[in-house]
This record gives sequence, structure tokens and C-alpha cells, in this order.
Amino acid sequence: MPLNSTMRFRLHPILIPLIFFLIGTGQFAYYTIIFVSLLIHESGHLIAAKWTGLSVKSCTIMPYGGEIIIRNLRQAPKHHQWLVAISGPLTTAILILLANFLAFPGQAFFIQVQLTILLLNCLPILPLDGGQALLALVPDWYEWLLMMSIFLPLLLILFVSTEIHLIFIFAFIAYQNIKSWQYRKYEAAFQDIVQKRLTL
Repeated sequence: MPLNSTMRFRLHPILIPLIFFLIGTGQFAYYTIIFVSLLIHESGHLIAAKWTGLSVKSCTIMPYGGEIIIRNLRQAPKHHQWLVAISGPLTTAILILLANFLAFPGQAFFIQVQLTILLLNCLPILPLDGGQALLALVPDWYEWLLMMSIFLPLLLILFVSTEIHLIFIFAFIAYQNIKSWQYRKYEAAFQDIVQKRLTL
């Protein structure tokens, strides 16, 4: 199935006050580099989804990266799920390699942004790429992984107490996972219904 031509692309509403804050503090130019880096990172996921024949419903740019909704992702082969998950970090890693061989204004900051995106997304936390890759390999660990995805970001806040943007990101991730924990049984029931329909 080709990549859905009706895919919705949007910014999460929480980015709006963040953008105004960056403009007010004179950091908007820096965030433009971050934003473009996130778009390139997400393009890796989208290319992998198209290559594996998965249908993308939407792509939302979040403060920490992107959130791509793929139809029936959990029913896809595990290696396809894993490939889609790691394709974003792989794209960012390629950017880092290219940036080290090319000299350009703002090179150091650009590489720092890529390293931050790469390290952040490799954490074994949902909905980050590291968590998605782990979930693809061991789907039965969903509840355990979800629980870890609540407590680990809160723990990481203690280690980044001087980095306001990282505190914001980890707090937002923890909040998202608390909501997912509350609705985990409904999600499991929905996945069971979808699986039964596919096997009829």
C-alpha cells in the first residue's frame, strides 16, 4: 500500500507558546535549525513506512520530535515496525556524519542539535523511537514499558535540572504516558478487535 496521499501534517498546539517564548528571548533562529532537523528526522520514518508498504495517517511535530500515526502498525511484521522506529535515528546519524565532513556556518550548533535528537530518541521510552523499537521486538512488554516511560522521564528531570527545555520535554513525555496508562486497557481491547478482524 503506498504512502497515504491524504496524510495530515500538523504542529502540536503546545509548540505555539514555545515558539513565542523563543521569539521573545531571541532564540527563534536556533529553533529553526532544530525544527528543520526534526523534519528531516521524521522524513526517515516516513520513507521507511512507504518502503514497507504501511499507510501513514498523520505526522505531528512535538517538542521532542515527531509523532507519526500509522494505520494498523501493530499488525505489521515485527521487522517492519522495528525498521520504521529506527529509521529516524538512522537518518539523524547520517546527518551527523555528513555535518562532520562539511564546513558551514553554525556547524557546531547543528551537530549538537543532531546529537541531542539522536540521544533523546534512542532512550527506551515511549513514544520515542527507542521505546517504539523495543515495543516492536517485545510487544508483550507494553505495560512494563509504559510504566518505565512514566518514571524514567521524571527521574531524568533530576539530572537536567539546569536545562529548562529538557525539563519541559521530559515532563511532557511523562504526562503523555500517564494518559496512555489510563487508557491502556482500551488500547489493548482495540488491538484485539483489529487482530480478530484481520484473521477472519
